[in-house]
Amino acid sequence: MTRWGAGGANICCATIPRVWYPGMKVSVRWDMPDGHTHNVKEKIVDVEKYDKPGSVYIHFFPNEEIRVIVTSIAGWSQEHPIPPPVKPANAK
Repeated sequence: MTRWGAGGANICCATIPRVWYPGMKVSVRWDMPDGHTHNVKEKIVDVEKYDKPGSVYIHFFPNEEIRVIVTSIAGWSQEHPIPPPVKPANAK
C-alpha cells in the first residue's frame, strides 16, 4: 500500500482466547522489501483489551508502531476502533 493509504489482507487462521487477559501479546512479522532485497522485521506487540472475540486486526503506523486489536467491526466501518489514516496537509 502507499504511504497514507490503507489496505487489507485476509489470512486464515488465527486463534485467540475467548476472553482477553492482561499481558496478552503476539509476534508480528512483516517484510519491507527494497527492490529484490527482503527486509523482514519482527516485533512483540500487546493485544489491546477486547470484550468479545472477533477478527484480529493489525495496524501499522510510522516509526514501526503497531497496534493489534480484536473486534467484530469491519476495518472500513466508521465504528472500527482505529479510524483510517488521514494524510496531513504538508505530507508527500
